[in-house]
Amino acid sequence: MRKDETKTEGRSSRSVKELLSIAHVSLEEEDYRSSVFQFLNILKSDPNCAVARFGLGDAYFGLADYENAESTYRLGLEIFPRNSDGLFGLAATLRVIESYDEAIEFYERGFDVEPSRTAAYWELAYSREMTGDKIGAERAYRMCLEKDPNHGMAKHLLAAMLGTTTDRAPDDYVRDLFDDYADSFEEDLLNDLNYVVPDLIGKELKKLTKPLNRQKIRCFSSALDLGCGTGLVSEAIKGLVTKIDGVDLSEKMVKVALEHQRYDNIYLQEMTAFLLDKTVGKPKYDLIVCGDALVYLGDLRSVFKGVSQRLSGKGVFCFSVEKLRSGSFSLCPTGRYAHSDGYIRDLSRNFGFELLAARDIVPRMDDALKIRGRLYLLSPNDKS
Repeated sequence: MRKDETKTEGRSSRSVKELLSIAHVSLEEEDYRSSVFQFLNILKSDPNCAVARFGLGDAYFGLADYENAESTYRLGLEIFPRNSDGLFGLAATLRVIESYDEAIEFYERGFDVEPSRTAAYWELAYSREMTGDKIGAERAYRMCLEKDPNHGMAKHLLAAMLGTTTDRAPDDYVRDLFDDYADSFEEDLLNDLNYVVPDLIGKELKKLTKPLNRQKIRCFSSALDLGCGTGLVSEAIKGLVTKIDGVDLSEKMVKVALEHQRYDNIYLQEMTAFLLDKTVGKPKYDLIVCGDALVYLGDLRSVFKGVSQRLSGKGVFCFSVEKLRSGSFSLCPTGRYAHSDGYIRDLSRNFGFELLAARDIVPRMDDALKIRGRLYLLSPNDKS
């Protein structure tokens, strides 16, 4: 940032610095609405304050207001065309709204100014991949990994693009993916992707419940929702459970679930780590559900082992997977894993589960294409 980029008219330099500091604290704390208000106040005094202009763009981006984010970044770049924050901010906005060709242009302009912006390399790589430039995408993914060998997003997306199946997606890939997605998660899934897994789980579980009399339906006394996200599965089964806990590794998804008060307890933890945690006092559950979260794991042995330890003797394990015709599991170009029916049945036998039900489903749509999946209900067999 150059000195002239904070210059204002009508306010002392010190006053502007203080206001910028306050606005950036709001931005870092993800209080985006406050930061929008604060940056706008600064820009009233000087529309040419680049730091405030690009900070305002970041705040709009945080609110998923991509129209205002784009126009704000563009206006700032008219004044300071080589500001790397503005260039990368506009590039990221264009990537999110799927204007990949123009996003690539601004990523490349950003790297001309600041070639060390490691995280932006995977974003450039993804944009290139979406335009069909797999050679350029691979080069950018590898550049990101050269600078940060443990970068989960670049590592996983490169493997998916090259067709290299790994055992699981890195935790930071899943965390970052859903942290970025949390604010628009439910609207996008339900309206754009026609996501129906929670409803399908609810319908299957209702088939298992038996009326005790004409007024009441037998409920599960305790349930655990693995990879619970914002709580869509909880909403679908709330009439069938007395108490329900959730576990998810995305802090922002958990925050949304807490705001909606969809769980009795919610744990910020990776689900297999939670299941295998041997802390004294960890409860067992009558029902464990997992709606569309196993797609970020390839090898499911740890999940089945953990569920076998945390499920009560007459309990039910209900989950969905994306369908693989043969083999065991495979990492798809989407970055999600698919599992074969034979693999799930083998795991069920090996970990002492009886198959109660299994059926083909269409969990969601992807660019008007039906995603093929399977829904399973298991229970510990009498010998386990």
